[in-house]
Amino acid sequence: MLALLSALWAWATPPSASPDEPAHIVRAASVVRGELFGEPSKDGHIVAVPRYVGDAHRLTCSAFHPELSAACPLPAAGSPDDTVLAPTTAGLYNPLYYALVGWPTLIAHDASGIVGMRLVSALLSSLFAALAFAVVWTMRSRRVPLLAFAVAVTPMLLFLSGSVNPNAVEATATLAVFCGMLAIVLSPDPARLRGRAAIVAVAAVLAVNARGLSPLWVLVALAVPLLLADRSTLRALFRRPAVLLTAGLIGAGTLAAVAWTLATNSLANAIAHPEEAQAFPLVGAPPLTGFSNVLFDTVEYAHGLIGLFGWLDTPAPGIVLYGWGLAVGAIAVGALLVLRGRRLAAAIALIAAFVLLPPLVQAAYIHGGGMIWQGRYALPLFLCLVIGVAALLADQPFADGAAWRRLRVLVLIGAAGGQLWAFAAALRRYAVGSAGSLHTFLFGDAAWAPVGGVLPVLLATTAVIVVAALLLLRATDREADALVIDPAVAPAVRPAAADRAARRAIPG
Repeated sequence: MLALLSALWAWATPPSASPDEPAHIVRAASVVRGELFGEPSKDGHIVAVPRYVGDAHRLTCSAFHPELSAACPLPAAGSPDDTVLAPTTAGLYNPLYYALVGWPTLIAHDASGIVGMRLVSALLSSLFAALAFAVVWTMRSRRVPLLAFAVAVTPMLLFLSGSVNPNAVEATATLAVFCGMLAIVLSPDPARLRGRAAIVAVAAVLAVNARGLSPLWVLVALAVPLLLADRSTLRALFRRPAVLLTAGLIGAGTLAAVAWTLATNSLANAIAHPEEAQAFPLVGAPPLTGFSNVLFDTVEYAHGLIGLFGWLDTPAPGIVLYGWGLAVGAIAVGALLVLRGRRLAAAIALIAAFVLLPPLVQAAYIHGGGMIWQGRYALPLFLCLVIGVAALLADQPFADGAAWRRLRVLVLIGAAGGQLWAFAAALRRYAVGSAGSLHTFLFGDAAWAPVGGVLPVLLATTAVIVVAALLLLRATDREADALVIDPAVAPAVRPAAADRAARRAIPG
């Protein structure tokens, strides 16, 4: 379902209509052709790519102008497969993601190669989200965190999944790392340890190499679940070969990511070579300015986690933003009110990371590079916060009985309605402009329309959202069976039938 929803977003999003997508398209096409850097210039690194890839820069006529439709002028004449020179501002970024998604351009000889890259990116991000879901499914108390996926998977995550951009893959891979670690600590099971460790290792290696800041998010995903374990549990875990191998693989992947970032100076290239980078506001401002600007605008930046489409110029409808914010706030406040001990400490750590790490990053960057922060950059932290806090709340009294039945129906109806409303609003913006006629959008001759027309896309999306909601409703209907616990790994954990106080001896 996630892959289908992401593919529908890819279908409904015009070429080059997501943030910085032309730069990522050019980067991916150049990496799979063996060109890792290109020549630096004031417009980015110049690389050789097929003409249809280079023309992605020409299809941004409506960027930052939500009142305009996506009906852009046609690219320049010439064979779409001719080799041309094109700039990319992503020319120093870690090549792993781009190598994974760029290969369709080696097969296709026209704009279908870009569609192929979008679909591959959608599959990658959906794969890791599915792995995270599957790991949570194996946990003893699973209903609450499974339902929380309806809140964590925002329209913005699906929008980014359906574009050529490492942001969504970074976020879902980090979530897979986090869920794997949570399952290992909260629901230890020797029969599943190797599989969980393999998911953590593969997801972590990809995640740390997705973007420059990715190692920081993965560190949070690895460290916070360990707050739930006592010393004896940690000693037992780190005697397991699977855990040691996983730690070694993650360490090697992280070293490779950090080495690339330091060797290319990709995070600070704009500071070292301002003539080769876009200028951002407030260059030269003190760190406190960057910290306070992002901290005090946390709610505003959160729009970029829920729904800020186009080139971050088209917010989701206000009621969608409000409803999602209410759900996330209820999860966070509920955790602070009812959790105790290690679980409370882990919840506070997740909330603090989400609130404080973005301001700290901006504080470190502002003097030399200006204000660069965007809300979508914190998607990995957001996913870990929502799923993690929900998992910590999973054994509370509300997760059973009539109250639970009402809660999950309310959440799923709200999430499904919000997804469809946000999708329709974004599609309308592309088709007729954000203030364009609703009648023309649905029934008239829209200036731009996806292949097949507006109505078929809306109907297909509605059907997939409804099916996804029904499947999640069914998945959250029954509690997981009690798992067999290996006393060598978790000596204090008893089966689900044991009293809750004893069960919390390990997780907090």
